[in-house]
Amino acid sequence: MLFKSLKKIIFLSRILLDRKYFYKFCKSQNHNKENIFLKKLSKKIKNKSFIEIGFHYLEFNSVGLIEKGFSGLLVDGGRKLNILIMKIILFMINKKVNVKNFFVTKTNVKYLLKKRKYGCISLDIDGNDYWITKKILENGNFPDIFIVEYNASFLNFPITVPYKENFDRFEMHKSGLYHGASLMAFIKLFKKYNYKLIKTVGGVNAFFINSNFFNKNNLKELSFKQGYKEGFLRNKWSNSNAKHQYNQIKNLPFDKV
Repeated sequence: MLFKSLKKIIFLSRILLDRKYFYKFCKSQNHNKENIFLKKLSKKIKNKSFIEIGFHYLEFNSVGLIEKGFSGLLVDGGRKLNILIMKIILFMINKKVNVKNFFVTKTNVKYLLKKRKYGCISLDIDGNDYWITKKILENGNFPDIFIVEYNASFLNFPITVPYKENFDRFEMHKSGLYHGASLMAFIKLFKKYNYKLIKTVGGVNAFFINSNFFNKNNLKELSFKQGYKEGFLRNKWSNSNAKHQYNQIKNLPFDKV
C-alpha cells in the first residue's frame, strides 16, 4: 500500500516538473493505438469537445484530445481516488476538462449530457454499454466520433446483456466475460442513426463515425467481417479463444437486438 502511494506521489511530482510527462505516460488500451488514431481524426473535428464515460487516470482514449486543447468531461462511477488524482493532474497541466464521479444509468444519462453537443463520445463501462449508448443516441446526441467497447466473446451474434442498473460483470459470472454487447449489436444500433464503423482496435474498441463527418473526410466503412477481431488481451489472459469464451456464458440471459 505504501509503495503504491509513493508511486502516485512520484508520478504527480514529475507532472508538476514537466506537464508533457503526463502525455508520455498516460495511454489508451492496446499500446495506445486508440489514442493515436483519435488524435489523427481530431484535426478534422470542428466541435473541439469530448466526453469519456469510464476512465482511469493512467488509461483512457481521450488523453490526446486533452493534449490538443479540447474541452471535455471525464466520468467514472467509482474509485474516488481515481477521480481525485485526475482532478489534480488537470489542475497541474492547466486544461479545461471537468471530472465527475457519476454512476451512469439509462435514466440519468440525459442529465449528464444535458443538451450539450460533443465532438467525440467514448464509452467503456463493462456492463450496460449498449443501453447507455442507445439512450444517448435516442436523446439526440450525435457526435462526429463515437467510440464503444464491444465484447468479442459474443462472436457474430447481435446480442447484449439485459439492462441491470447496478451491473457488475464479476457478480454476473465469475469469468468476467459476460458484459456489454457484441460488435454486430453495435453495428445495427449505430446504423439506425447513420453512423458507420471505420475501425476496431485490439478486438475491444470500435470507432463509429457520423455520416456527415464520414462523407467529408474520405473514410472507409468496415463490414462486420472486416472489423471483427477477437480480444487479443482477453484471449491471452484467459488462455482461450472467443468461441470457447462464449461457450462458458451462452446459457446466461441475452437480449437479441
